[in-house]
Amino acid sequence: MLVIIYTILISYMFFFTTCIAPVINVSLNKQNASKLLRRIFPKNFKFGLAVSVIAILISIFEKNLTSFFLSLVLFIFFLINLYYVMPKINDIADEDKKKNTYSKKFKKLHFLSVSVYLLQMILSILGIIICY
Repeated sequence: MLVIIYTILISYMFFFTTCIAPVINVSLNKQNASKLLRRIFPKNFKFGLAVSVIAILISIFEKNLTSFFLSLVLFIFFLINLYYVMPKINDIADEDKKKNTYSKKFKKLHFLSVSVYLLQMILSILGIIICY
């Protein structure tokens, strides 16, 4: 069952990264893309939170300690992106709108968010491997 949960995580994260976000950025102007991404990313992270909670619960049920800690790390990373990094990115982006350019601070936080997300994708693949 855990293999399925980790597969769900990597699948939706990969789809979002390769299909949803790029299409939004290419199809919409900067202002509308920003509005849509601000609405869609919290849902993305909340879905990841929900799936990682399910993985935590199944790990406990199956007494799989490795999967439990892996799922806990995934959960914490989703929390960090949702409640810490993303709000800061949005605040800085609002400030940067006046300058019509992205600041170094925005770029660093965005890189952090993307890096955490990529790490979560790698951890999801690791979850598939260890639970297979």
